[in-house]
Amino acid sequence: ELYFREAGRVKKVYVERDDMVKEGDLLAELENDDLVRQLNQAEIELETARLKLQEAEEQQQRQIDKAKIDLEIKELDLANMKEDLDSLALDVKLAKIDLKDTKAGPSPEEIAIARHNLEKAKNSLWSSQVHRDSTCGQTRGAACDSAEASVNRAEEDVRIAEIHLQELLKGPSEDDIAVAEAKYEKTLQRKRQKERDIEIQERRIALARMDLETLEKGVDPNLTKAVERNELAVERLEAKVADTRVESPIDGKVTSVSAYEGRTLNAYQTVFIVADEAELEITAEPMSSQLQRLSEGLSAAIILSDYPGKELPAEIVQLPYPYGRGGGAEIEEADKLTHISFDPQDLAIEPGDLVKVIVTLEEKEDALWLPPAAIRTFAGRKFVVVEEEGRQRRVDVTLGIESSERVEITEGLEEGQVVLGQ
Repeated sequence: ELYFREAGRVKKVYVERDDMVKEGDLLAELENDDLVRQLNQAEIELETARLKLQEAEEQQQRQIDKAKIDLEIKELDLANMKEDLDSLALDVKLAKIDLKDTKAGPSPEEIAIARHNLEKAKNSLWSSQVHRDSTCGQTRGAACDSAEASVNRAEEDVRIAEIHLQELLKGPSEDDIAVAEAKYEKTLQRKRQKERDIEIQERRIALARMDLETLEKGVDPNLTKAVERNELAVERLEAKVADTRVESPIDGKVTSVSAYEGRTLNAYQTVFIVADEAELEITAEPMSSQLQRLSEGLSAAIILSDYPGKELPAEIVQLPYPYGRGGGAEIEEADKLTHISFDPQDLAIEPGDLVKVIVTLEEKEDALWLPPAAIRTFAGRKFVVVEEEGRQRRVDVTLGIESSERVEITEGLEEGQVVLGQ
């Protein structure tokens, strides 16, 4: 049984009685043009919000990629600075040693070496002079000029050796110490500056990491919320539009149509019945006293009016509330019925055929029984009228299993006795 979930005026009916429909086919709709326009507008706004969110996410991803590259560059620069710092630390040590050596002056070994070099230069000068005198005493020429040049060079070497020895003997000058100190201070200052540069770079890296972490947290939450709001608006309007439409939930045949164009209908008023004739079941409305004795899953037997001698097995699959799972406080009409499944086998059965349903609640063999018409009741007593040798007498009985055709007698009678019916 199908219905609109909103009250309104029927705009269009798309099917007729006995039409075959598929699951999801639109059967009819109410006048809903304004709702459809609202839905279209909401879908446009949703698409716009999604595009803005997508653009923001793409832009943010570009910023994240850029921030990662920038962080890597800063970390490489920091590594280079640390290598430079190690080199400067070595330069500071060397400058400090050089300053210490300059202030301490020449060692005895250096002075001894200088004296040795001076004596060596003098001996070389003496040898050059002897060679010149020997060469130039015999003749004047190229050989003499060469020997004279050798003497001049040897004299220059002697003067240099003497000056070097004198400087060593005098010790370091104030200028030498000042130069060494200036070199040390300059190198130390460069090292300190590099340390400050490293500290600044480390803070820049920390800021770059913070920026990257902020970017990785996601886009502006307002953009995401805008999409969610528009999705909810679309869902709400889709639900409203769906309430003005009736679609078939199954494949089947339209067996009833009570809607037509222009008719005003109330919400939840049945307008179509679609039946899946491939899946037949029996519905019944037992009395409450019967329902109290039934339960879902009980086996049953059915006898069709068109096949009186044929009995088919069946099963109770659903009882109405509160006896079974057929809905709750607010239930549909179909949930108020008892549903019984069965196998039609090869019989030609049509919707609407009548059947008799027999549910076996209890069963006994070799039971003593009477038809219900033989049982009489008076003042709460259950008794029967027995005929013996032409006379009648009342006999109290205790009943067992009772059905519409037979009643079990557990006490009061014996097999073979003659009981009079009412």
